[in-house]
Amino acid sequence: MQLSFDVPVMPFTYERGMHLEDAGMWLDPHTRRPVAYVSHGHSDHCRPHGHAFVTAETADFYRLRTGRSALTVMNIGETLTRGLQEVDVFPAGHVLGSSQVRVRDLATGHRLVYTGDFKLRPSLTSPSAPVLECDSLVMECTYGAPRFTFPPTEQVVTELLAWVGSVIASGNIPVVCGYALGKAQEAMAILHQAGHLVAIHPSIEPYAQIYTRYGVDLGPYVVLSTDPGSVQSSEGRVIVCPPQHARSIREAMPRTRMMILTGWAIDGGAPGRLPMGTALPLSDHAGFDDLVEYVQRARPKIVYTVHGNGGFAQHLRRQGIEAHHLGA
Repeated sequence: MQLSFDVPVMPFTYERGMHLEDAGMWLDPHTRRPVAYVSHGHSDHCRPHGHAFVTAETADFYRLRTGRSALTVMNIGETLTRGLQEVDVFPAGHVLGSSQVRVRDLATGHRLVYTGDFKLRPSLTSPSAPVLECDSLVMECTYGAPRFTFPPTEQVVTELLAWVGSVIASGNIPVVCGYALGKAQEAMAILHQAGHLVAIHPSIEPYAQIYTRYGVDLGPYVVLSTDPGSVQSSEGRVIVCPPQHARSIREAMPRTRMMILTGWAIDGGAPGRLPMGTALPLSDHAGFDDLVEYVQRARPKIVYTVHGNGGFAQHLRRQGIEAHHLGA
């Protein structure tokens, strides 16, 4: 399905991604396009486009995932001119290298902001996202329901470290599960700051190396191997692992106890994704309160939401703000 919106002085179309016609560029399209801006390095955003505009860090993740090198690096704070549009790049606070853009029409001055995946809460591994004032706002709303108001990051970190300490004290090996890019590195940095030694699943290593190359302090770590000695090499360490590999680790190391870090922990269903374990709501996406704050401070005339079920757009309309949901 294609949706077209006559946004004042800046028309765009939406078809599994946003197309800026005057700039000849797609923003985070879900399918391969000739020219695309890619907001960050997660696999659902790294399509093998004809040419991609990315930050330097995202360029490394993009090459790793797609093997493609047809890239233009856009530095934070830099302005790119495409046709009669100026595109400025800002941090998004999601994962390393994640960005949001503000597009200004040179003829009218109209400002359009596209956030991509973002968060306003603090992070040890990714710069904080500024709120960008704009006329039109297209924002990611994965957690667009009021129940997804996450607790303070400091509280979640305290609970995580208390859990790790209790598992170690019981003579077991703690396994902290999170996505290989983003959540895993945040967990590594938290554990390192608390003085814990870390072992990581091999799938995390390429992304951890990129973080380290850009100066993010993840501390020393070892990479788990599949040989029988891997259990012994994990003694005294906290294992960091993507959720999809949790079961194989549990089978190889019976004395493990597991924790998953995910915003869906708010719903209480996340532990079912693990062989055994619990969950904490540490997310690299904006929570409901972040979404509300962004709209309040950005002061757009119109808001378009992507991802989620459209509930946040409904919430905004109840507050008297013009808002429309574009889809996934």
